[in-house]
Formats: sequence, C-alpha cells, structure tokens
Amino acid sequence: MNTIVKDWHIVSVFDGEELIGKVLWGICVDDMTYRFATDDYISTSKIVKISPHNQLIKTASGSLYQVIGEGQSYL
Repeated sequence: MNTIVKDWHIVSVFDGEELIGKVLWGICVDDMTYRFATDDYISTSKIVKISPHNQLIKTASGSLYQVIGEGQSYL
C-alpha cells in the first residue's frame, strides 16, 4: 500500500462542459512513500481506476491510495 487517506473527496474536473477527469482529494493518514506527512492535504493526478470493494484508488502517475471512511463526490 502506498498512501492511506481520510476525509476524502472525488472531485470532477471540467473544461467548460467537458469532463477532463476526476482526482482524489483528502488528508494523509500514513504514506509509505514519504511524499506526504500525517495530516497533509493530498490532491492526486487523474484517477484511472476505483476499486470500491477494497477502497483502493489508482492514479495516472501509478500511485495507489487506500481511502478510509465515507467519502464524497463533487461534480
């Protein structure tokens, strides 16, 4: 596992009416890659895969995030 995130949101990014992609935004609980400190805000690159059954999110940069708790989506 790379990074564990709490208080998370999936945010849709638009260019006018066109959906460009979605990113994960949240607060770092633990980061095994040492990019983020505990309680840092995290905004990821574009999400390429969401696995809801195990709460994992993979991004275009290849990072893997485990989200804990209930998240929210924003259009």
